[in-house]
Amino acid sequence: MEVAVTAPAVLDVHDLRVSYAGAVQALRGVSLSVPEGSVVAVLGNNGAGKSTLLRALSGTLPAQNGAVTGGTIAFAGREQPRDAAAIARGGLVQVPEGRRVFSNLTVEENLRAGGLAAPDKAARAEARAWVDELFPILRERATQRAGLLSGGEQQMLAIGRALMASPKVLLLDEPSLGLAPKIVERVGEVIREINDRGVTVVLVEQNAAMALSVADHAVVLEVGEVALQGTADELAESEAVKERYLGVPRATSTAERVESHAQPLEVEALSVRFGGLAALSDVSFTVEPGSLHALIGPNGAGKSTCLNVLSGVYEATAGSVRYGGRELTKLRPHRIAALGVARTFQNIALSPRVSVLDNLLVARHRLMRSGFLADGLRLPAARRERAEHEARVREIAELLGLTELERPVGTLSYGTRKRVELARALCAEPELLLLDEPVAGMVRDESAAMAEAITRSRAELGISVLLVEHDMTFVMGMADRVTVLDFGKRIADGTPAEVQRDAEVLRAYLGGAA
Repeated sequence: MEVAVTAPAVLDVHDLRVSYAGAVQALRGVSLSVPEGSVVAVLGNNGAGKSTLLRALSGTLPAQNGAVTGGTIAFAGREQPRDAAAIARGGLVQVPEGRRVFSNLTVEENLRAGGLAAPDKAARAEARAWVDELFPILRERATQRAGLLSGGEQQMLAIGRALMASPKVLLLDEPSLGLAPKIVERVGEVIREINDRGVTVVLVEQNAAMALSVADHAVVLEVGEVALQGTADELAESEAVKERYLGVPRATSTAERVESHAQPLEVEALSVRFGGLAALSDVSFTVEPGSLHALIGPNGAGKSTCLNVLSGVYEATAGSVRYGGRELTKLRPHRIAALGVARTFQNIALSPRVSVLDNLLVARHRLMRSGFLADGLRLPAARRERAEHEARVREIAELLGLTELERPVGTLSYGTRKRVELARALCAEPELLLLDEPVAGMVRDESAAMAEAITRSRAELGISVLLVEHDMTFVMGMADRVTVLDFGKRIADGTPAEVQRDAEVLRAYLGGAA
């Protein structure tokens, strides 16, 4: 499937397949054409394969233990070499996600490093004049160490360093991630100015608002495959794009609910600062006992920061978090866990060589009287207690559809491992469960299985759930209430139906086109 274009393609990708470590398939037959002189946006949720696509184009996959296993990439009508340095010298240059500047080098030294891939001295001089024109602040701070620049200035430097190579095609990976609204707006303007100078741009973004406002064409990746494609205007008006970014109702489990013994979680005027960066500003919401409350927002909105405060990983700069009347902001993570709060993480944090059963039993040690030593020595009392806890673990595993308890976790599919992590959190017998991106990177069947697991757990265990997730279809079909963050501030709070109609939410996700 290819984007319909009229201009000749400078970059052609056909049936591209990529895997990591020879096993994990990240791209599954992706095809697209990038017209010369255009801006093509690549959208999609976490784990969709956006960054993998850019790594394949720039030849940097081997550094991530990845490899192209099928398909072709043609640049300017010729098959793309696999060597990253040769690709950059040929005019295809990537700006990686995360503003990866050389922190200990000055701004000037960073720009010189980018110029090493330029065709000649004249090209470097011309490129440097252009960078100074685009980013006057970099000229003013030429002798300053790059690590001391603000986040927005580091992003400008990362783009400027790439422009020093005089690229024909510029690959931008999440340039708006974690930046303030005014800086995001400036990044969008810079992309337009770069494109106006004749540079073709491939823009990877989760911020659909910014991406669709600057792009000519767009594709949406979903679990390594092209799900939608067309002009940027067509996709901005597409109901399918709105579904993927803002969600539609999903059928929920009919499991009979038990009475919830959870306490209310009350977040009031919560603020978190990291140096000069405000990650959260005066955020308030309440998770009612027994409810599923979703916390959503674009990348950099502050969702994971909020979870880190609630679980004791980060300290609050100001505000209050109370669970059942207890203040959490001064407590260490193990003290918060003892109050009945459990958490999963976006990245799987299981022991891959250990069986599912033993991974789940780790969560029970907090509840065991015998302790690690007695359990390790297999004393009679400890064996009896372990048998009791193992029986409970098996009940929770059955609730979540986990049957292969003796298998090492590392041999399971990705979706099953995510359910094992959910089960481990439930084995701690929480009253409040904090879920961080439980379906990121899942195929649809895995996502449906996780939805059923969460719904059944909530219904049969009587727990409250605070859910952070990018998949809006998943969120809107399950949540009782939704709080929306954008750049660290709460912009909406209400039922899923209310949030879906909220103008501020539409602008945050899809921009003015929404």
